[in-house]
Amino acid sequence: MTGANRDGASGLAQVKYRGGMAIVQDPDEAQVATMPQAALDMHQPDPILPLRGIGRLLVELERIAC
Repeated sequence: MTGANRDGASGLAQVKYRGGMAIVQDPDEAQVATMPQAALDMHQPDPILPLRGIGRLLVELERIAC
């Protein structure tokens, strides 16, 4: 999760509740840390990664799923 507001942080609970993976951008490297920090304040994400790491993880998850 990355972004400039807190609006997505509450939806993260639903993702996890339904068995999804909650990936949060490292707030220390985010251009705007508001949303990733809100997500961390509200939930325990699965990985906390830099933006580049999120992209790599998504590619790897897609590869594994196929």
